[in-house]
Amino acid sequence: MTFYYSIKQMRRSPLKSLLFFLLIGLCAFFLALGGALWYMGSSGFQNFDELYTTIGTVEQKYEGTKVVSRWDPERQSYEYYSGGYYGEWLKEDVLDFGGADYILKPRQRPYFGAYIEDLYNGIGSPDMGVVEAAPLETGPIYPSFPMRVVRVLEGTMQEGDIFYLCDHQSEDPAILEAGKTYVMQLSMFGMTHGPNAPDGEQVLEYQLSSGIASTQYTIDMEPVYDPVTEEERWYDEVTDGFYETERGKRWLALSSYQDYSMRTIPVQPVDGTELLMHFYNGEAQITEGRDITEKEYAEGAKVCLIPEKLAMQLGKKTGDTLTLPLYYADYSRPVGDAFLLGVGGYISVNILNAEGSVYQVFNEQEYEIVGLYTAEDEGSGSYTAGENEVVIPWKAIPENCWKDNIAGAGPMKGANTSFQIPNGTVEEFQEAWEALGIDDLEIRFYDMGYTQLKDSLENRQLMSVIFLFSGGVMAVLILCFFSSLFITGQKERIAVERLMGRTKRQCAVSILAGMLVLSAAGCAAGSAFGWLATGKAVEGVSDTLEFDRMYSDNVIANTNPEETGEQPGVALPCVMGGVLLAVSAAISAGYMGKVLRKEPLRMLGEIEE
Repeated sequence: MTFYYSIKQMRRSPLKSLLFFLLIGLCAFFLALGGALWYMGSSGFQNFDELYTTIGTVEQKYEGTKVVSRWDPERQSYEYYSGGYYGEWLKEDVLDFGGADYILKPRQRPYFGAYIEDLYNGIGSPDMGVVEAAPLETGPIYPSFPMRVVRVLEGTMQEGDIFYLCDHQSEDPAILEAGKTYVMQLSMFGMTHGPNAPDGEQVLEYQLSSGIASTQYTIDMEPVYDPVTEEERWYDEVTDGFYETERGKRWLALSSYQDYSMRTIPVQPVDGTELLMHFYNGEAQITEGRDITEKEYAEGAKVCLIPEKLAMQLGKKTGDTLTLPLYYADYSRPVGDAFLLGVGGYISVNILNAEGSVYQVFNEQEYEIVGLYTAEDEGSGSYTAGENEVVIPWKAIPENCWKDNIAGAGPMKGANTSFQIPNGTVEEFQEAWEALGIDDLEIRFYDMGYTQLKDSLENRQLMSVIFLFSGGVMAVLILCFFSSLFITGQKERIAVERLMGRTKRQCAVSILAGMLVLSAAGCAAGSAFGWLATGKAVEGVSDTLEFDRMYSDNVIANTNPEETGEQPGVALPCVMGGVLLAVSAAISAGYMGKVLRKEPLRMLGEIEE
């Protein structure tokens, strides 16, 4: 009956009771929401820095543009177009400056060519070849010019085959004489055209390749002099004793081009797997085994990562060893451009050094295969993985042991020059770099969304403090006000019940039961809604984030970072609601105790006054 009369008393003032229910529910909502946000923020900050990596890529800018001409044999005129050109190639040393707090220092990485004997068992490709051939008639090699194969040095052509040669580059194409034999390297170009083209059928034509020229460079990126390169003549007449001459020996050396091309894979030395953008952005993923560890990178361990496809071709698995005979280094292009993923094809450098010999192996070691990976081309261009690309630690081979085997050179590019810095230090790095006044390099940063997520977590923590503080203060004020309103407003009832013989405890239960029931209902409803609203609040914080672009376009952040922070369970709102209910009981009990300390007659006297 005591509980019944307490509830009945609350129903006599429905507006006051409803207002108390709503306000205490609002306090519970704020406390539950604030607690949930604090929990998610705290769990998100656990090991936060270890989950993210900030890297920078470096690319030299064009110094300017210039007009370049190209002969169009069909129009018999030059075409002119504008193209960019580089100034003096900058070295990676310019990135070693005060204020650069590197975890992994910047390097312009070459890739190495490794000759793998077991990779290919074929005889070559019809797309290319080195042959001796004789013209069917005397004439210029434009338009399509018919020739007969006299001897095959390499490739799949047969003696006696007729092919068509065409020079689309020269204003005055060379004239080849009938009755003479010429040696040349051919590459397939397009379809035959002109008066010599076969009627009624489409036949492919070939162009001359510059395989006998050398593109060798020194370790200081200076070209090594080669007279053949200066002459720019990519064929020779074969006469008695020709192959004993310097140019003749080059043609014999070049006849192994397809053998090397079909059996060469790219090997990428690096200081950390995530410095390779295809691993960093997830285009390449380890599917079996493990990644190379930081310790293995630092110590130069003889370990490697290889593609699944290459492992199948070679019959290898994790734990096996792979011998890598490295014979050339190429700085001129990233490995993703040199060995197109999913395409393969020919090596994109000339295999002859300035002396006219095939580059010799400069380093050969066995590497343990610790992981297999797969890679996809998702439109990253030069940043894509190379076909059959093998990854090894930079320190696994002696520094600059490839200095006499550099087959190509070029400026720093984003896909082959990168570094790692501590998370959250992009702004400091950029300020120190800009102070140097070097405008020839473009530095881009990638942080996997670290900046956005850290801002989100900090905003989440700030919101949680605001909700907890406002909910707590509101709860105390509301409970004090309504406790006074409900209890002191019923002094007459309390005095009468005391005079009728009820104990103080019975009076307290009679007065407080209804208030605590309303408080419990408000706490339960508010806590539940606060817990359910947590997800929406988190989305709201994330949606209002604006990434700071003060680093200009040199800073690139992941626009869709992975969410961090564990969603709290149902126990958290229950605890927050329970705490609020306990505070409600304590405050109302305090007010009740203060009233009950007075004698009943005194209370009645105060009411009459």
